[in-house]
Amino acid sequence: MSNSTLRLPQELVDHVIDHLYNDFSTLKSCSSVSKAWSPTSRYHLFTKVSLKAGSSGHGVTSFPSARCQRLLSVIESSPEIGGYIRELDICEGSPFHPTHPEIHATTWITSEPALLTIFKHLKNLRHLEISAASTLYWKTLPAAFQNGLCSFLATSKHLTYLKLHSWCFPNFTSLAILLSHCRHLKGFSLSSTMVGEDDGFAEHRLGCVIEEGESCDVIQSAKLDVLTLDFVTFGYLEYWLFGETPMVDVSSLRELRVSHFSDSTVIEKLLLAVGNSLEHLHLKPGLWRVRPLDLTRTTNLRSVRLTLEEPDTAMDWALTLLSCIKSTASSSTIERIALEFFVGAKDIVGWSYLDTLLSHLDFASLRQVEIGLFASPTQPDFIRADAHLTGLKGRAELRIYQLGLKSQRSKRQLSPRISRYEEP
Repeated sequence: MSNSTLRLPQELVDHVIDHLYNDFSTLKSCSSVSKAWSPTSRYHLFTKVSLKAGSSGHGVTSFPSARCQRLLSVIESSPEIGGYIRELDICEGSPFHPTHPEIHATTWITSEPALLTIFKHLKNLRHLEISAASTLYWKTLPAAFQNGLCSFLATSKHLTYLKLHSWCFPNFTSLAILLSHCRHLKGFSLSSTMVGEDDGFAEHRLGCVIEEGESCDVIQSAKLDVLTLDFVTFGYLEYWLFGETPMVDVSSLRELRVSHFSDSTVIEKLLLAVGNSLEHLHLKPGLWRVRPLDLTRTTNLRSVRLTLEEPDTAMDWALTLLSCIKSTASSSTIERIALEFFVGAKDIVGWSYLDTLLSHLDFASLRQVEIGLFASPTQPDFIRADAHLTGLKGRAELRIYQLGLKSQRSKRQLSPRISRYEEP
């Protein structure tokens, strides 16, 4: 096996192993075959690392702190492995805590010294997610962890995407200074996060002391391609985005995802500020009052996704937003429309109006329409919707699917679809 392997071109070996990217047991075997097979196998094994509680049908199989310690042990024995890690997903606490009290609900990240040591080995990290089973309060995090995280962000030359899920910051300044260390950030996601309105700027400044003499008092504006606000409470978002010294630069934003944000007028101002750079829009209006949005400057939309969860306004929102797009220059650029109706299908009326609207010649570039329904394809409400969209079928590829099935669903989560910022 070894002699025949040496005669194979390395490009062919790498290509074959690339096709095994999600077959971890085979990749483990490949990594031990020969030195020629090891780098590519290890790249796929370690490119994405998750430090969260693992489970099976029989309960908890591994705890986050134990995974963290094992990862550090592997990196220390083979330092090159740290360079293979491109994505790191960290979850503070564990959803298994109520039934497994031996797992700390909110403290393993700050009490596990191996994590800060691992940070120092991640020279090629592109994508970082830090979430919590409960809420992470920035003010209560130990100074050592704040310093370690600030230092890691400041020295991560390739980090381009950051997601914070289930956090609480005392004010927008604390969040802004944290982001100021992300020098190359292109994508930023806030999910289930609250940014408070404390006005004590000096009192709540980050006290982080970072390596290489960098000052955490210098706030730099990250120029974003992607911004996600998913169930975020942020009273000063408008100032954070549009103040005299904006904390992030959205002038070149290509993708915006907003879910259940309380103030629709701030989001409309954001759409106007972004203008023709915006290509992808995902909106979950929630309880917003149905009204036209000013999209006159959003002239280059290529795709829009609308997730609707209120039965009384679902179709009204779909018709209103699509009518706004139809009346702008984006009607000639939009290629893909996705509508997700997370309401009873029997409550949805107006399919004929939707068909007429989407069949209009103004949507000259429309190629694909996806409509998700809470109904099986054999149910009358599903069949009724399909029957009323005959005009659209002649204009674009139409896919009507059942929501709630993993094999059928369109990607519902607010995760980036733009890949440019993840490239080397």
